Amino acid sequence: MKARTLEAIRQEHEARRDAHARAHAALDAKAGRLGLLQLGAFLALVVFGVSAWSRGDAWLGWLAAASVVVFVGLRLVQARLLVRRDEAEARRDVHVRHLLRLDGRASELPASGSAPPGHPYAVDIDLVGAGSLQQRIDVTHTRRGEALLSAWLCAPADRDTIRERQRAVRELAFGAEETEASHGAAEALRESLEAYAGPSERLDGAPFLAFTQRAPLVGLPLVVAMHALPLLLAGLFVASELGLVPSAAWLAVLGVQVVVSFAFKRHCVDAFQLVAARRGYAEAFARMLSLVETTPFAAPLLARIRERVHLEGRPPSKYMARLDRWAGLAEFHTQFPIHFFVDLFVLWDLNVLWRLERWNADVGRGLEDAFEAIGELEALASFAALLAGDPDAIMPELADDAVPLQADGLAHPLLPTDRRVANDLVMPAAQGAALVVTGSNMAGKSTLLRAVGANLALALAGGPVVARRFAFSPVRLRASMRVDDSLQRGASYFHAELEKLRSVVADADAEPPIFFLLDELLRGTNARARHLGARAILQHLLRHGASGLAATHDVALAELEEETSGRVVNVHFTDVMEGDEMIFDYRLRPGVVRTSNALRLLQLAGIELDQVDDRIA
Repeated sequence: MKARTLEAIRQEHEARRDAHARAHAALDAKAGRLGLLQLGAFLALVVFGVSAWSRGDAWLGWLAAASVVVFVGLRLVQARLLVRRDEAEARRDVHVRHLLRLDGRASELPASGSAPPGHPYAVDIDLVGAGSLQQRIDVTHTRRGEALLSAWLCAPADRDTIRERQRAVRELAFGAEETEASHGAAEALRESLEAYAGPSERLDGAPFLAFTQRAPLVGLPLVVAMHALPLLLAGLFVASELGLVPSAAWLAVLGVQVVVSFAFKRHCVDAFQLVAARRGYAEAFARMLSLVETTPFAAPLLARIRERVHLEGRPPSKYMARLDRWAGLAEFHTQFPIHFFVDLFVLWDLNVLWRLERWNADVGRGLEDAFEAIGELEALASFAALLAGDPDAIMPELADDAVPLQADGLAHPLLPTDRRVANDLVMPAAQGAALVVTGSNMAGKSTLLRAVGANLALALAGGPVVARRFAFSPVRLRASMRVDDSLQRGASYFHAELEKLRSVVADADAEPPIFFLLDELLRGTNARARHLGARAILQHLLRHGASGLAATHDVALAELEEETSGRVVNVHFTDVMEGDEMIFDYRLRPGVVRTSNALRLLQLAGIELDQVDDRIA
C-alpha cells in the first residue's frame, strides 16, 4: 500500500481538489438559480397580496399564500445546497494544503505550535512555530489538537504509548486492513476530519465549555412556578370566559408571569447569546464527534477515543442534536414583537433555559474529555497524513535493545521530496557512542543534525519518519545548535551557550539516556579553549552513557575515534570545485574531511588573498 510515487500522490490530490472544486461551482450555481426563483416567488407574493387586498379576491389571496409556501420551500432547499457547497469548498482546501506540503511550500500555511520557554531542543531543530516541522505536518483544526501535537513532539512518550500511537497512525493512514477499500476509507476519514472542522480559525472548545459549566439558575421552585403559572393562566382565562371567575383572576396571574419574565430576562438573554455565539463551533464539533461515532476502529487507542465521545452511553448524534434543538429554540428571543408576547404568556425563555441547563447537567460536563479525544484524534491524523502523503515516510522500528539510532536513507522532512538527499546513519551499537561530523561550510552538517532531530522527535512521539529504515530506542533528546545572544538580558554569546549546554549535560546519567545534537561547540571563545572545552563536553556525555552527533570544524576532535575504542566514529561532508563554481552533493562520507572551503568562499566573495591552500593539516 505504501509504494506510491510522489507523482501518483500529487495526481491524486489534484484530482480530488478539482473534483471538489467542480462540485463547489455546480452547487454555487444551483444556489444562485434558487436565489432568483426566491426573488420571483417574493415578487409574486407582493403582486398577489396587494391585488388580493385591493380587490378583495379570495383566489388571489390563495395564490399569495402559495407564493409564501414556494418561497419558504426554496429557501430551505437553498440552505441545504449552501451547506453542501461550503463542505465541497472545505474539502477542496484540504487537498490544496496537501499540495502545498508536497511542493515544499508548507511555510504558506498558518504557523503552528509552541514549546515551553527554554525547551531543550524545539528551537534548535525547528520543531514548532513558523517554518517548523509542526507547520509541515499539522492537519488539526482545534486549539486542543494543535496543543496536543506540540506536546507530543516536545515530550518523548514511553514505549507502550509509542507502540499504541504507531498502530493508530497506521490505521488512520492505510486502514485497519491492507486493502484498497480500507485504504480508501482511511483517506475519506482524514479528509472528512479536516473538512468538518468548520470555521477557518482554529476551534476553541474553552468558551463553549464555559457555558456548559455555568452554575444553573433555574431551581426546583422556579421549575414548578414556570410550569404551573401558564397552566393556571390558561385555566382561569377559560373559566372567566365561561363566567365562572372574574377576569381579574387571570389578569393577576398574568401580572405575576410578567414580573417573573422580566426578573430573569437578563439572565436568559445572556445565556442565549453565549450559546448563539458558539453555536457554529458546537455544530463543527458535532460533525467531528459524529464522524468518530460512525467510524469502526480496530486500533485500541482509536477505539478508546471512540468510547470517550460517548457520554453516559449516549452517542454524539443524540446529545448534540438535543443541544441543537434547544439552541435553535433559544434564538426565538430575537423575534420581536412575537417573542415578547409569547414569553409573557408561556414563560418561553425560562423553559428553554431550563432545558439547556438540564443538557449541561446530563452531558455538558463530560464534553471536556470528548473535545480532548477529538484533539488527540487530530494529532494522530497529522502523523497519518505525513505517513500516507509523503512517499519517503515510513513507521520507525522501536528496538527492544538499547540501540541509540540506526537509519538508512534518512532525509529532512521539511525539504521537498524532489530536493532531499538521503544519507545512511550508522552509529556504534552501544550506549555512549557518537558521530563526529566534519566538513566544509554549507556542505550539510547542520541540516543532517536537524534531520536527525526532527525524525527522532517524530519517532519518539509515535509518528512516522522520513527514511528507508529507522531503528531507535527511547531517549531524552537534547540539542545545542541555536543560541540566543540577548543584549537585553546582558548575556554574551558564550554565556548564553553555556546556559544551553547546561541543559544538555544535566542529569546525563539518568534514564532514558540522552541523545545529543551539538553544532560547533563553544564558538563564542578562542580556538584553544573551544577545542579543550568541546573534548571535555563530549567525553563527559559519552562517559555517562549519552549518544549523539557533534558537528564541528575542529578536525582535532576526530582524535576521539582512536581514544574511545570505536565508540566515536568520524564522518564528513565535502565539496567539489568545477571551474569557479562550488558544488555540494550533501553526501555523508566516512572519515575526516581533508579540505576547507572557507578561503575559497572568501575569494568568491571578491576578497583578495595572497594564497589559497584548502588542505587541513
